[in-house]
Amino acid sequence: MPNVTLNVEVYCSCGEGLCNQTDTSQDRYGNPVLTVTPCEKCLKAAHDEGFDEGFDDVGFDEGQRSL
Repeated sequence: MPNVTLNVEVYCSCGEGLCNQTDTSQDRYGNPVLTVTPCEKCLKAAHDEGFDEGFDDVGFDEGQRSL
């Protein structure tokens, strides 16, 4: 089987480059696998969104009922 080499640039949907957060490997069948760690900017935005939702009226009320 011939070998194929690809040069790939990986970007987050927000536009952040993920070149230092992408690893290549092979699965147990020898198929190529790209593993991408989410970008820090998007992780922080998701964390902040979840934090804010915990303090909105619905999240606060649900938390009070569970006590």
